[in-house]
Amino acid sequence: MFTPYDSEEWPARSLLGVLSPPARRELLGLGVETRFEPGEVLLTEGAHDRHVLVLLSGFAKVTATVENGETSLLAVRVGGDSIGEMAAMDGAPRSATVIACGQMTARVLQPGVLHGLLMRRPEVSVALAGIVADRLRWANRRRLDFRGYPAKVRLARLLVELATSYGRPTDGGVVVGCRLTQPEMAALTGAAETTIHKGLRELREGGLLETGYRSTVVRDLPRLKRLANLAPDGHDGPDGPQGTDGPKGPVGSKGSDGPKDPVGSKGSDGLKGPDGSRGPDGPRGSDGPQGPEG
Repeated sequence: MFTPYDSEEWPARSLLGVLSPPARRELLGLGVETRFEPGEVLLTEGAHDRHVLVLLSGFAKVTATVENGETSLLAVRVGGDSIGEMAAMDGAPRSATVIACGQMTARVLQPGVLHGLLMRRPEVSVALAGIVADRLRWANRRRLDFRGYPAKVRLARLLVELATSYGRPTDGGVVVGCRLTQPEMAALTGAAETTIHKGLRELREGGLLETGYRSTVVRDLPRLKRLANLAPDGHDGPDGPQGTDGPKGPVGSKGSDGPKDPVGSKGSDGLKGPDGSRGPDGPRGSDGPQGPEG
């Protein structure tokens, strides 16, 4: 369960977290504050509405439907984040569905209200553009992770991302505000659930992670970053993928967690190929480029 942020605790990389106090106050004075119950749909894939939501508290999951009709988890959003910008800006149908996980509150802004704010406050326009760029980089990193890293490293990279984007310092670690199930972690990392279960157990046994019924705590973020092959600033370390179009070694070579099958096939740990497929007849994965929820 996600503990709502108050006005002083929105994540630093969220829209409300990056804005100056005057711009934040103006934004929070617009639209209508709305409450959402657990499981309620905030945005629907394919819908033609154009409003934007600025999340004030809570935790939501972003999903999309793949070719065979299955639902794939794309991302998570928490209090401080904005969702639905793409449809508000270009008028196209929504690109994803957003569902509340627990009780949530949000400011609902109609597109004309948002456009007026962007004209009055260039700071908000710049902040929103930066968030869109950050989300695109996140999607590109997931694609590279699928190709260049074994499952355990991909899991570590996801946990670092959640901790740095949505975590809050606590005694002895960083509390990850949004709690994901093992199937959801598997969807975001392109691994089998059994692989995620094993990886989480090894991280707990190594003292890097502590999981409970309502919380996940990263106990040693610097060491988790090293395991994830990330530099202290969160960027790829010296042993990261060598390029955007190929893995570190020949396809099918042995990785640090065991042998990999040919790209596109399902290996012993349930890994997906770099394009998110499980083979010629499998469903598309969740690693495709992703813009802001529209």
